[in-house]
Amino acid sequence: MSAGIGSAASEERRLRTLHSYAVLDTPAEPAFDDLTELAAELCAAPTALISLVDSDRQWFKSRRGIDAQETPRGESFCVHALASHEVLVIPDASRDPRVADYLCVREEPHYRFYAGAPLIAADGAVLGTLCVVDTKPRDLEATQRRHLAVLAAQVIAQLEIRRQAAALAAVVREMSETKRMLDGVLRHTDVLIYAKDLAGRYVMVNPAIVQATRVTEDMIGRTDHDLFARELADEYRRNDRRIMAAGQRQVFTERIVHEDGTHRNYQSTKFPVYDDAGVVIGMAGVSTDVTDLETARAAHEDAEMRLRTVVEQSPVAISVIAESGVLVYVNPAAVALCGAVRNSDLHGKLALDLVVSDQRDGIAALIASVLAGEPTTKSGRTQLLRLDNRMVPVEFTISRIQYSGVPALQAEVRDITADLSDREHLELAANTDALTQLLNRRAWTLRVQAIVDARSAASQSGVLVIAMIDIDHFKVYNDTYGHPAGDDLLRHIAQVFQANVRPDDVLARWGGEEFVVALPSPTTTDALGVLDRLKTAMPTPQTCSIGYAAWTEHDDLDTCISRADKALYAAKDAGRNCIIGRPAEPES
Repeated sequence: MSAGIGSAASEERRLRTLHSYAVLDTPAEPAFDDLTELAAELCAAPTALISLVDSDRQWFKSRRGIDAQETPRGESFCVHALASHEVLVIPDASRDPRVADYLCVREEPHYRFYAGAPLIAADGAVLGTLCVVDTKPRDLEATQRRHLAVLAAQVIAQLEIRRQAAALAAVVREMSETKRMLDGVLRHTDVLIYAKDLAGRYVMVNPAIVQATRVTEDMIGRTDHDLFARELADEYRRNDRRIMAAGQRQVFTERIVHEDGTHRNYQSTKFPVYDDAGVVIGMAGVSTDVTDLETARAAHEDAEMRLRTVVEQSPVAISVIAESGVLVYVNPAAVALCGAVRNSDLHGKLALDLVVSDQRDGIAALIASVLAGEPTTKSGRTQLLRLDNRMVPVEFTISRIQYSGVPALQAEVRDITADLSDREHLELAANTDALTQLLNRRAWTLRVQAIVDARSAASQSGVLVIAMIDIDHFKVYNDTYGHPAGDDLLRHIAQVFQANVRPDDVLARWGGEEFVVALPSPTTTDALGVLDRLKTAMPTPQTCSIGYAAWTEHDDLDTCISRADKALYAAKDAGRNCIIGRPAEPES
C-alpha cells in the first residue's frame, strides 16, 4: 500500500470521486491558474501546483514554476497528504525519511520545502493538494497555512462549478435533442396538438391545427372566441373549463368547420396542465379527425344489420362456432333443425354434441383443419343428433370467419332427408325400425360391434354395458286396447327412452316389446343411472324390466347380449319392474 493511503476500498472510492470530475488531462483554465498564482504569492514560493493524485501518477491541473505536466506517483509529495484534512508541511525534504530518497530531492531541482493543503471533495475524499514548493528549507506561518487551506477550498469550488457546468450542458443538449424530436412530431403529424392558459389563450399550436382551421392570423395569444364562430368557440371553452375544473383527462367529440363550409368531427382528448405546486395553469389537447372513421363505422353497422336480417330470415340453418367448439350464434332455422325451442337451448353447447357419436372424430378433424386455414372452407354430410335424440341426415359447409374480432367457424347446415337417393332411402329404411323410428336390430348390432372392435383393438378406460328392456305385461295391454293402441304405446315409449339416453348411448328396438341399449360409460354406476332414468320415465301405469351385462375383453358381442338377456329373464322372475345385472361367465 502506498504511503498516506488507507484501505484498497477507500482508495477505490477516492479514485472514483476524482474521476467523476472529468478533469484529468484537460487544458489549463484561468480560474485554476489564478489560484496557483495567489498561492505562490501568499507563500513567497517559486513553485505552486494544483496536484491531483491518480492511481499511478500525480497530474497538475495548474502549475507555476515547473514545466512537467505530471510526475510518477512514487515521486509525489502530495500522496502523503491524502490521509489527512490538515495542511501538510515538510520544512526540509532532505531530512524527511518519507521523501528524502526522491529523485527531485537528491538531484535537480533539489526540492527542500513543501506545503500542501488537501483538496477535500464533498464526500470527504482527498483528491490531491494545492501545494507550494521551494528549493530552500523553511516553514509556513500559521496565517499562511490557513490562507493556503482557504485557496484549496476555492479549488474544490471551481471543480464543482466545472462539473455542474458540464452536467448542465449535458442536460441542455438532451433537452435540445428532445425539443427537436418534439418539434418534428408536432410539425409532421396530422393530429391537432395545442395548449391554452387559464384564460383560454393559445400558448402552443402545431401546424396541423392551423391547416385544419385555416386560421390566417397567429393563433398564439388568441382565444377560441377570437378565431372561431361563437357556437363552436362556446363548445370548445365549455369543454376546456370542464376538464380544468375536474382535474381529469376527458374525451369529447368536437366539430371544426372547414374552409368549404363542411363540418368535420374530431375526437378531442383534453387534460389539465399543472405547475410544480400542483396548481392547474391551463390545459392541453390532442384532436383526431374521426369523420371518415365514423362514416365507415356507420356503413359497416348498416351492412352488418342487413346481413343479420338476411341470416335471421334464411331458411338455411346457420350457426357460428367459437374456437373452443361451442355455439355462440344460431339463427331461427338452426334452432328448429336442432329440435330446440329457443336460442338459449343451443348457446354454449358443444357443436360436436349435435353429431352422432361414431362421426364426431371425423367432424372434429375437419373443424380443426378449417380453423387452421387448410383450407378455409369445407363441405360434407353427417347425421345430425337433435336435442330430442332424433337423427337427421344433413349436408353442411363450414367456413373460417372473424366473429367479434376473433377467429371462428360459420356452419351452414341443410336437412337433406328429402334429397336422399332411392338407395339412401332404402339404406335409411334398412337401418330404422318403421314403427318407432329407432335403430333396428341389424343397425344397432353393426354400430355396437364397431364400438366393441374399437375397445378390443386399443385399451380404453370405462365400461360398456348392454341392457335388454322388456315392457311389462304388454300382451295384456295389446289384447285389452287393440293393436293400434299398442303401437301408439311403443312409439311413445321409444320417444321417452330417446329423450333420456345420452348422446353416445346406442338405443334400438330389438323386436316386439323389447328394446336394447348400449351404454359406454366411465363406470357401471354411471350406466345404471341411465337405466334407472329409463325405468322411472315409463308412462304411468306402465312398467318395464331391465337386464344388463357389462362387456369384457373376453366376450364377443353375442355372448354379452346373451348374458343381458338372461338377466332380463331374472328380472321378470323377480316380479318385474326392476333392474338386474348378469356377471361375466367364468372362463373355462
